[in-house]
Amino acid sequence: NNTRILPELTTTRSNYNLPESAFVFCSFNNSYKISPDEFSIWMNLLKKIKNSVLWLSKSNKWVQSNLRNEAKKRKIDPDRLVFAEKVSSIEEHLNRHKHADIYLDTFNYNGHTSVSDALWSGLPVITKLGKQFSSRVASSLLNSIGLNELITKNKKEYESLALELAINPTKLSLFSCGFIK
Repeated sequence: NNTRILPELTTTRSNYNLPESAFVFCSFNNSYKISPDEFSIWMNLLKKIKNSVLWLSKSNKWVQSNLRNEAKKRKIDPDRLVFAEKVSSIEEHLNRHKHADIYLDTFNYNGHTSVSDALWSGLPVITKLGKQFSSRVASSLLNSIGLNELITKNKKEYESLALELAINPTKLSLFSCGFIK
């Protein structure tokens, strides 16, 4: 099936503990996929985009604590990490993506279903092309829908593209894909 029918979005960012006026970077990949490499880049982005947050999947209290501690080590207020609770339906999960601005993929093991969900919801995904299958899935998805400009080749390109799109809303809007009908 190449379409998904979702109800109209009736939630606000505050329903998900997100600041209404912030720029929201998002990564709903499983926490075990987050390495120090991309996490450091994500923290650099939060430093450069002052009114921004990083929205992550809530895993368990240890992951939350560890990620908050790592943010603090990188001189980022740990409260700028927002953890998404589990929701009751796939429709709500897909719809909540509309409250994010950019989806940031993980490197060694890309988001598979999570990236597909973001794309179905119209959320631009930035990924880094890897060498093995698990690190090429998001690139394959982006390539298949004609958004290969969101595929980067290295960490520097990944960070630069995320920053460029975060500070240029007009350019970012060109990558909103929205396949939901």
